Amino acid sequence: MTVKRIELATESRLNEIFRPGDFLDCYTVAILPPDRPLPEILQYVLIEMPGWARTLMRLRDRIVGFFGIKTTKELPQNNSFRKSVAVGDHIGFMKIRSMSEQEIIVGEDDSHLNFRVSLRREPGEAGLVSLATLVHRHNLIGRLYLALIMPFHKLIVKSRLAAAARHFSEQG
Repeated sequence: MTVKRIELATESRLNEIFRPGDFLDCYTVAILPPDRPLPEILQYVLIEMPGWARTLMRLRDRIVGFFGIKTTKELPQNNSFRKSVAVGDHIGFMKIRSMSEQEIIVGEDDSHLNFRVSLRREPGEAGLVSLATLVHRHNLIGRLYLALIMPFHKLIVKSRLAAAARHFSEQG
């Protein structure tokens, strides 16, 4: 299951909120069967975190509280798998901001930064989905925070996409 870094599709709704200076990355992988519902894929990616990723999040939560940054425990959460989700619901600790047949955007806002994560089905590409992260940093703490978590962000995104591709191909 090869995860590749790509450019964000021009049709992505993240382009509507992107501003110069924002951080943006986008990765893609083929998930088969190609008609797997996006909410199901996104729930798997965000909820089924491996132990090492949960440990990193607990460490993050311990550190950021000292800087006035929200911990994941302070955010509404829903870690249950659901057949249907809607704008305003939470997947893990991320709130669904918008949904369409092609794209779901989740994210949160805080004093140091706002972030959005997009899961998008690429039209005409059987099974190809992309996961993009957009971060708008508000201040120095936001810039430092993003710089510190960046290696872990990339590792988690790539591993979750690869895991989703394996998981859904095994299910058939």
